[in-house]
Amino acid sequence: MGTIAGRQSRDVCPVPVVRMGGGLAERLRRRWYLTAVDSGCGGGRRRVEGCGRRVGLGKDCGFMIYLDHAATAFPRHPGVGSAIAQALEIAGSVGRGRHGGARGATQIVTSCRQRLAQLFGVSNPQRMVFFPSSTLALSTLISSVTATGSDETTLWIGPLEHNAVWRPAVRALGEERVRMLPADATGCIDVAALDALGDDAACAVVVQHASNVNGVVQPIAEIGAWAQRRGLPFIVDGAQGCGLVPVGLERIAGLSAYTMAGHKYLGGAPGVGVCWFAEDFEADPLWIGGNGIDSELPKIPETGPGRYESGTPNLPGIAALDRALAWFDSHPPAQRYAELTAIRAQWRERLEAIDRLQLIGEGDRSQARTPVLAIRIPAIDPTELGGELDSQIEARCRSGLHCAPLAHRFLGTLAEGGTVRIAPSTETTIAERDAVLKLLGEIAAEAKE
Repeated sequence: MGTIAGRQSRDVCPVPVVRMGGGLAERLRRRWYLTAVDSGCGGGRRRVEGCGRRVGLGKDCGFMIYLDHAATAFPRHPGVGSAIAQALEIAGSVGRGRHGGARGATQIVTSCRQRLAQLFGVSNPQRMVFFPSSTLALSTLISSVTATGSDETTLWIGPLEHNAVWRPAVRALGEERVRMLPADATGCIDVAALDALGDDAACAVVVQHASNVNGVVQPIAEIGAWAQRRGLPFIVDGAQGCGLVPVGLERIAGLSAYTMAGHKYLGGAPGVGVCWFAEDFEADPLWIGGNGIDSELPKIPETGPGRYESGTPNLPGIAALDRALAWFDSHPPAQRYAELTAIRAQWRERLEAIDRLQLIGEGDRSQARTPVLAIRIPAIDPTELGGELDSQIEARCRSGLHCAPLAHRFLGTLAEGGTVRIAPSTETTIAERDAVLKLLGEIAAEAKE
């Protein structure tokens, strides 16, 4: 394990690093002190003039430059907080009675399903199923498709998969039977090479829509067509794509299921995931119990939300997601994606101009990407680098392995402890971008010395 200011880092590997706590850090802090101003909040926090968003309350308030949108949305879409508060005042739960509270809760859940169906081009809202998270939805799907195989059963996945796919796949089949689809140097799956694959023991194909490490958007339409020709269920981890990359789920040939995270680009609160199931595909749920439907029967329904939504649903979270989805009425994903593609290109151009800073997993500029960039400076631990961005200008990035060791192994950054991930949004200002770039340039120059 690496260490940061005397504490263990749980997401990095041991590597030789330039420690930022000595002369380098002090020189940088003195330099930034001359251009910093008091934020007016407690704790002596400082910020770069004209940058940052005020966060927190009272004496704990502060300013930050938020560059971690791939992890969770901030700020949430308008009305999310009030929707949670209102849902907590409802005296009832979905499907638990016919009184006013139960009806009110059911209306919220129904509305959210309908909004999801509209956003993703789905004709039947009942195929939109709520889970506690996208991770649990993926565990359900992978457990189901691998359960009926033999000792030779294999599973195809992409080379950049998140642990939400990798870990349940390995638990079900062991590492040796989880096979990687062919891909180019950036991790984008090579569609032309798929037909040459020979594996009659495969039970399914699981691929993320977009990488949480370098932003690669996978060609899921072409992969789905190949899976359909092979007669394999095709599951897409859409956590990094939903709400950002335009997609009509029913138009993708061979697509069996698509999972979503409510708290990322959909703009909702944590604690709600969604899974769309194709009309001809069902999975075996990981848990069963009371669901307010057919209570006299010992078995769960064969299809529909009641098959998967046993237990009391997270009504405040679903209400928050319902309110967040209303934002898309005036902000279509295609428009947002185009704006963020342009923003990413600007960041990439300027990051490439910094001497000794490495952009990881980049390819042709025409390649489809989400606004996620992976960087590192040789000999500096990524977690140390991320810590300096936070401590000096309160720029919040994700550093380490990003719960995706497969991706870092494929991109060659696993042994170095991963990367620093920069994930801007349309609300990231030019001043904020330039402040981050300036500090990165100084760190790279000082490290070189």
